[in-house]
Amino acid sequence: MKRLVLGAAIFTALVFCVLLALSDRPLFAQSRGAGRPPSPRANRSQSDVRVVDLKGLEAAVAANRGKAVLVNFWAIWCEPCVAELPEFLETGREYRGRNAVVLTVSYDLMIPDVTRDEVLKKMRAFVAEHKIDAPVFIYDAPDYDAINQRFGLPGPVPATIAIDATGRIVHRHAGQATRQQFREMMRKALGSSQ
Repeated sequence: MKRLVLGAAIFTALVFCVLLALSDRPLFAQSRGAGRPPSPRANRSQSDVRVVDLKGLEAAVAANRGKAVLVNFWAIWCEPCVAELPEFLETGREYRGRNAVVLTVSYDLMIPDVTRDEVLKKMRAFVAEHKIDAPVFIYDAPDYDAINQRFGLPGPVPATIAIDATGRIVHRHAGQATRQQFREMMRKALGSSQ
């Protein structure tokens, strides 16, 4: 009888381990709030859309310390932003296996007379339609001053910054960028000519 129980327990444990190994979900899921950094899996095929304040955005950037990071500041209502987005995302895919990530920060909540729910609904639809596979952080604050000061931004979007593995901003680009410019920024963030 002990052998039977022991065998069943071992079999159950093996099945559990195999199922866990085949799953791409974390064993213990945590709820994610505005101030928490994104999951390390956030730059995979499905985009993570969340509303954050400056502290939440800083946490998201800090969660990627040790990696090269490009952060693109944009909005759905900004034509140059939407135009450059495919090039930005393609650069992220190109460098994904090289210890590099891309993050996007939307200013869609910064316009008057919109609600958080409206923007989240619109952003999720936009993300699905455009197959965005990078985290989307929707910035929510009373004004742009704090974020512009913190990241040395010029004010209007689009704008992109390159952050190296130590967390230092190594390049800023104001205005619409090309794929070649995004690649150059990523190379600067990586500290090489990759």
